[in-house]
Amino acid sequence: MANKAQFEQVLIDAGIPVTEEDAKKVWDEIVKQEGFEVKNNSPFSPFWRLIKAIATKPALQATGLLASSVMPNSFVLSSNGQWTDEHGAARNTPRLGAIKTQGNLKINRAASDAELIIPKGTIINSSPLNGITYQLETLYDTVFTVGVSEQTTLAQALIEGGAHNLTGGYFNQFAEPIDGVSVVNEDNWIVRAGQEVEGDENYKLRIRDKFATLGNYHVDAVYRAIISEFPGILADNIVFDKNAPRGPGSATAYVHLTVGSISQAVIDAINNHIASGYHGTGDDMLVQAIPTQAQNIVADYWLKPNVSDIQNELNECIRAAFRENAAYEVTTCSANSRFSFSVLASELHQQFPALKSIKFANDDIESGLWLPVIGSLTTTLRANA
Repeated sequence: MANKAQFEQVLIDAGIPVTEEDAKKVWDEIVKQEGFEVKNNSPFSPFWRLIKAIATKPALQATGLLASSVMPNSFVLSSNGQWTDEHGAARNTPRLGAIKTQGNLKINRAASDAELIIPKGTIINSSPLNGITYQLETLYDTVFTVGVSEQTTLAQALIEGGAHNLTGGYFNQFAEPIDGVSVVNEDNWIVRAGQEVEGDENYKLRIRDKFATLGNYHVDAVYRAIISEFPGILADNIVFDKNAPRGPGSATAYVHLTVGSISQAVIDAINNHIASGYHGTGDDMLVQAIPTQAQNIVADYWLKPNVSDIQNELNECIRAAFRENAAYEVTTCSANSRFSFSVLASELHQQFPALKSIKFANDDIESGLWLPVIGSLTTTLRANA
């Protein structure tokens, strides 16, 4: 634990030994103060080593537990796990649970001369991503009457988590194909973003913000606490513009998802919630999806000898860096930050052993109050010299 030394120092300052050597010194001092004389004080005396061990080991176990667990977990900032849950419960702020992604899918059929019913529970697959196929199931029967060739249906992820918040186009096939019928998730398809069980760091931020004192950061703390309770929106994914965007006293909270794009339906739900009474008197707070700026990504890559082309996997990994999927572990772009293509290249080498070299034509992206997204992605395999 990074702050263990800090808590050990508190014990040392209080005169409590935290090492075996110091504990034995204290033991010797106590023995001397009590007038107990030991004739065989040799460090090689089995009896004397046993007595010191009996006194020292339990004491060090207790101080070790204090410094590594009890003391740090007494503070929200350094707590973890169930201890953080206890802090949250004491402040009436429970940890957010896991939620399944819900969203609307567009279904089209080639022929519309007969009625068609696609039953509730029909499974829709995503394109494979790093060996993973994400799945949704329809929540209601989808009914096509005669003459109707297009319908929208509500679907839900089979399991909880934010990885199903994929951008448009990923969910594009029925698990069991239906002749003449296609399906796809379009942009802004998400009705309710999915999320995992809330992690400690985001939870501690919400606990802090929920009970922040009034002052210069009132807008940030209070509204971040409200907004971050909505599924899929982490506290770190909220950026404030307090430069009076709509005149004096106004502010805008820009939000985004960790994976995928946030839909207008989610934005409307947050604004309606705030407008229903969860705002300060006279506040002019508006929540919006964070602005984006499209980037045209161009890269040449070379492969090691006698390996299969990895262009599709390479492209999806690059897209993961721009929050389009969560199938690869890479550094993602953020607002008000610098996105490094050299770091991305390094992570691609770690992800794909077959990759010999990759060269991006792009300079690093220095974002402001906006989020970089992919406008176009062009990767070209080059022959080895």
